[in-house]
Amino acid sequence: MLIMPDTGTMDFSTVLPWCFALIGACVGSFLNVVIYRIPRGMSVCNPRRSFCPTCGKLIPWYLNIPIFSWLYLRGKSACCGKPVSSRYVLVEFACAVLFGFTAWELNFEPIPVQALVCLWMACMLSMLVMDAQEMIVYPPLVVIGAFFGFGCAIGAPELVEPTALSPLQGVIFSFVGMVTGFLLFRFIALAGRLAFGRQRARFDSPQPWQLRQEGEDIVMTIGERRISWAHLFTGKSCSVTLQGTVTAPCSLAGDVSPLRFTEDALILPDGVRRSLEDFDSLSGVCEAYSTEREAMGSGDAWIAVVIGALCGWQGVLFSLVGGSFISLFFALILRVRRGVPMPFGPALILAAWIWFFWGQQLLVSYLDFLGV
Repeated sequence: MLIMPDTGTMDFSTVLPWCFALIGACVGSFLNVVIYRIPRGMSVCNPRRSFCPTCGKLIPWYLNIPIFSWLYLRGKSACCGKPVSSRYVLVEFACAVLFGFTAWELNFEPIPVQALVCLWMACMLSMLVMDAQEMIVYPPLVVIGAFFGFGCAIGAPELVEPTALSPLQGVIFSFVGMVTGFLLFRFIALAGRLAFGRQRARFDSPQPWQLRQEGEDIVMTIGERRISWAHLFTGKSCSVTLQGTVTAPCSLAGDVSPLRFTEDALILPDGVRRSLEDFDSLSGVCEAYSTEREAMGSGDAWIAVVIGALCGWQGVLFSLVGGSFISLFFALILRVRRGVPMPFGPALILAAWIWFFWGQQLLVSYLDFLGV
């Protein structure tokens, strides 16, 4: 006698990823709030409801449904009709995919572990977008992301290192990964700054220099040379130092060498700090100048800490190498000119996701290829 299959039951492992994807879309909507408000110095809790980025009007809940609302309104605000950036729907969609795919790939893990990994993914996604847009890494997100990664190491140590058999071993591998990530990237940043970050020039005859505003950027010209503030100042330690005199404004006229410029201030030889906003322009004569810039932003080291918390030291190394190739690929696609700063954090995070989902398979395939 033929026994018909039971069609009344539902495979929970198949439904769970879709549930996680729906939750991910909602979390992505909150990430958009974080991504928009934090760089502007705004609270993520006040106002509690989302508002139109153009006119500031509060958005009702039925027009704030993740993904659907943006598509339904065709990428425009319902209150003022102004375009709404596609970044909003892309973040919601990406978060939904990350949550759903995580639940699909980790169906053998307890749901709390899957949730912790998803929250780690959400922190990484918000850091990716903020670094890509503003070239900043928000410290609290680093702490939260590392906390979620550390929690995964306790609940599922094999995710950090396949050979880890106990929560203690998972914690050790997670801690080693965080320390390795931070120290490795700080060493690379220091070496890059020493090798490529310093530029000096001395002129045979004094050259005129001028500092002025050009659109949203500040530009310094020294003879025929041009220094863009947006390209130079990629970290707090970047600076420009001039040897020469000031001719304008009159309050600073004379021999005031050396003049040291930071991103937003002029530091005089006596240590007095003057905001650049106090001047419409600055000009003078220059005999020599030097610039210092960071070859790698300090925020990349903190991103590596979050990566190491869940991916271990092997994931950190893979992210460094893989992120370099990804960054080079996008630089070629976007035709980024030499000397133009490009955030490395997004490439690191993309490489970390590749390692987390397929790293061990890639490693085994590579070793088989080598015959090891």
